[in-house]
Amino acid sequence: MSEPVIDVCEVAYDTECWTAYLRSLATAAPRYLVLFAGRFADLTGRAPGEVAAEAARDPAGTAERLAAVLGRGFDIDRHVAALADTGVTHQVLHGGPWPVGDGTVNDRVAAYAARHPDRLSAWAGVSLTDPRAAVGEARRALDELGATGLSVIPFLDGVDPSGPEHAGLWRLAAGRGVPVWLHCGQHFRPDVPIDVSAPRVLDRIAGAHPGLVLVAGHGGWPWVAEMLAVAQRHANVHLEFSSHRPSRMAARGSGWEPLLTLGATSVRDRVLFGSTSWTQARTPAALAAEVTRLGLPDDAVRAWLHGNAERLLGRARPGVAA
Repeated sequence: MSEPVIDVCEVAYDTECWTAYLRSLATAAPRYLVLFAGRFADLTGRAPGEVAAEAARDPAGTAERLAAVLGRGFDIDRHVAALADTGVTHQVLHGGPWPVGDGTVNDRVAAYAARHPDRLSAWAGVSLTDPRAAVGEARRALDELGATGLSVIPFLDGVDPSGPEHAGLWRLAAGRGVPVWLHCGQHFRPDVPIDVSAPRVLDRIAGAHPGLVLVAGHGGWPWVAEMLAVAQRHANVHLEFSSHRPSRMAARGSGWEPLLTLGATSVRDRVLFGSTSWTQARTPAALAAEVTRLGLPDDAVRAWLHGNAERLLGRARPGVAA
């Protein structure tokens, strides 16, 4: 079964953006560089043990050195051409609030999307560390940069996104009708509670802001059943499973069993495909192909790979059912 693909969670960065992104991890959550050493090794042609040892010893320096390789020769036109060649019809690129040049990563990512509006969308990253600044960056990104959604990583900010001080950001997104991607599930920052943005936190946000469209990033694992219960409770809550291999979801004990059941029935229309392909060292198209081999009904595969995203992004194709 071959289906077009819409990828709602990817990063596509030049060297400066990779540097800003990895530096933020090295500062707030350096363990990421160690745990993903194998992925970084695949992408940079180094030995996993070498990358892991270096990251444990010097996370900041490792971030700089990895970024120099990961962003080398990056060209957004080539990136888009590769998407077209492999059947990825549209991709959402996630930005970030981290400074780059005279702007932020959001500026760079929005420029990429503006260059290829048929193939790319930009969701601007905002930091919750300063609620007023978060609203300001969100407004700037939506009004000036052309972003069509927002992206939030609470564990990096070390704050509870359901706190009342963040209500202004959620009201803004709901009022503008733009989706908010929220990192949901496991993270590796040990000084921040693991459930800082667990499904029950999204439940509180969705309950307080029923018009807000939320996308649970990374599917809420290991609380997948709870995430699906939240989606059943709130019609505007979606989930995507980027950074997790679809091919492993059917394995006994994977934790994804509830998704393979309810994701084909009661919440079929709220499941989205996302890649964050650097975490897998595989292309979005290869990851999407794994979805087609999960034994799901054809209508569920179509919904997951493109139909649901077409509705969410307003990119439905005339005469084509989801």
